[in-house]
Amino acid sequence: MTDPRILVIGDSYMKAEIFAPAFEQRGLSFDAATVTIAPPTSDTSVIAEFEGDPAEIAQIARGYDVIAFHAAPITADVLAALPDLKLLGCARGGPVNVDLAAAKERGVRVTTTPGKNAEAVADLTIGFLISMIRNVPASLRDVDKRVADGRPLAESTFEGARWFGREISSLRVGLVGYGNVARLVAARALALGAQVLAFDPYVDASTVDDVTVVSDLDEMLAQSDVVSLHARATAENRHMIGAREIGLMRPGSFLINTARESLVDEQAMLDALTSGNLAGIALDVNEPDGPWRDLVAQPNLILTPHLAGATQETLVRGAEMLASEIQAYIDDKPLRWER
Repeated sequence: MTDPRILVIGDSYMKAEIFAPAFEQRGLSFDAATVTIAPPTSDTSVIAEFEGDPAEIAQIARGYDVIAFHAAPITADVLAALPDLKLLGCARGGPVNVDLAAAKERGVRVTTTPGKNAEAVADLTIGFLISMIRNVPASLRDVDKRVADGRPLAESTFEGARWFGREISSLRVGLVGYGNVARLVAARALALGAQVLAFDPYVDASTVDDVTVVSDLDEMLAQSDVVSLHARATAENRHMIGAREIGLMRPGSFLINTARESLVDEQAMLDALTSGNLAGIALDVNEPDGPWRDLVAQPNLILTPHLAGATQETLVRGAEMLASEIQAYIDDKPLRWER
């Protein structure tokens, strides 16, 4: 295949220069541009979580065969304006900023980078777990209050008696979903001595030998000291963890959600914290809904702004995955992560 014209489009999250080392290492010649943060001037109802104006993308990408990007909006109008386009490489696991139906209709291939952030998300999940079982959130809030009141940070050497926690080796960790992230969480938890259960209706239990795969979500919830969510969000599993499911969990257990906020009913979480049924909740979310002001006020809550995958290694891994896909395309080989 004749070398294609390649354009790399950077954004505020994944800058164009992040792509350069992986592309240069493979001898891939490319041009680079950066999307301007501006409100869209055309229809973007089919896409989500994008940055920039589709009209700008249509202009800067004209004449290119391949576009590598992260957050640029690729709408039907953009695709219609780019008749030379053959391949879109989106550095995300789910290309929600791409109109996949329009791309397919025009014969434009789309490839992605699934699992690029799995290591990062697994690390944060274990960090959440340790913080919760050792009462770090509540104790830090107590320290903040002491500082504000001008009191000593510890009244005596026995201060720790207020914060008795658990050790990982005493825990049974239940994973909802057993994909890329959950498998890495399981490996970390097992290495620290925990028992691990997993529920995933799409996984054949006979293919898994490192954890106990259970066929019933209710059973797993009832047996776990810590439940961690790793399912992909769909319309069908919205609030899959609600009041009924939380009620099945052991009193004093913990809930972690580093997946998507829609998987859990926010009011049910608040009720479980205030009643004491749950001893702690850790969330990494980006679209809060429901009683968030009251939820954030709870001392045993950890809340981060969707930063689980935000590491330098994640960005580099995404660039390397796209570079390998583009090289495979040039060599007329199958694309590993084509949608």
